[in-house]
This record gives sequence, structure tokens and C-alpha cells, in this order.
Amino acid sequence: MVKVIGVGAAPCLLTEQARREIENAGTVYGSKRAIDMVRNYIKGKKVVLADYNMIKNKKLSDDEVILSTGDPMVLGLGYLGDEIVSGISSVQLVCARLKIDMTNVCIIDGHSKDEYYVKDELNKVLSIKRVAIIVGRPKMDISKIFNDELCKDLDLILLEDVGYPIEKITYGDKENIPKITSSLAILVVRHRYE
Repeated sequence: MVKVIGVGAAPCLLTEQARREIENAGTVYGSKRAIDMVRNYIKGKKVVLADYNMIKNKKLSDDEVILSTGDPMVLGLGYLGDEIVSGISSVQLVCARLKIDMTNVCIIDGHSKDEYYVKDELNKVLSIKRVAIIVGRPKMDISKIFNDELCKDLDLILLEDVGYPIEKITYGDKENIPKITSSLAILVVRHRYE
């Protein structure tokens, strides 16, 4: 039984259930960032993974857990687990910061995707009058996504390092496209006047 634990999108966002699971684990696998966020609760062995393929096919014992930043089922590592312990995702934080109802949102996975893929997905989201939340690459060139006339009535909101003390929110539009400066960036796109 593989258990994947969501540790939240930033420090101090760990749920009580996740904390207990981490404290009781004999071995905790995770990225450096995930392990650093919950280091004080890990009593067992820590294994920092540079690549999750290292454990993808490994049979884990019941006292071994895998950490996932945010929530494992929101662009996380839930696909690795038989049991999931939910966490607070960056998408939830973004919706809270901007007062956006999550039922009006579509999430676009921009990880390892090019700008053309993201633009195509964005057009689908906007065609059904939803708010797009693009989570993805820090090197994404936003100007390639917003380079046509259809984008003139859109608001762009770039959120970086959400949940951290250095959190930054930058507002823009087609004429004033924000630049991504952090590896933890989320772009919200919505029709103006929503």
C-alpha cells in the first residue's frame, strides 16, 4: 500500500492528519522542498528524491510514505499512491487570495508543456466562460500565449511564491504582460469584468 501525503503548498499549511502520518512513518520520501517543509515532523528516515522514477515501481512497506507538495491530486503525485492524504494546494490559496470560487475554475497543467499547448487549453477554458489557472513552468513566455486580438479583454494575474513571506501578486493584461521571476508561479486568466 503506497501512501502519498500532501504537505501543503507552503510552510505552515500542513493538515493535522498529514502531520500524524509523517510523524508515524518509518521512511519519508520526497523532494528537497517537500522534506524541508515538514522536516520538524519527520522522526524516521528521510530520502530526498531527485526523480520520482526512483520509487515509481518500488514496493513500499506500510510505514513508508511519499510526500507531495500541495495536494497530491492537484497536479501532484497522487498517481503513485493507493491511499492519498489531502493537502492544501496552491490552487486553493490562489482562489482564496483572489476571492475566486473554485467551481468557476479550470486548471491548466503547464508543466513540461509549451506555450502553444497552454494557449490551446486556455482558449477552451475561456470559451466556456471559466477562469483559467495555469500552473507550470517558470520559464514560460507568457507573451507567446497572449499575442492575438482575442486576448485584449483578458485580465492576467501572476501569483508567485504563494503562501511564503515573499508572496507577490502582479496584475496585468495583453498590453502589460507580467514576467515570471519565481520557480513557484501561477497565472490566472479571466475575462475582464468577471
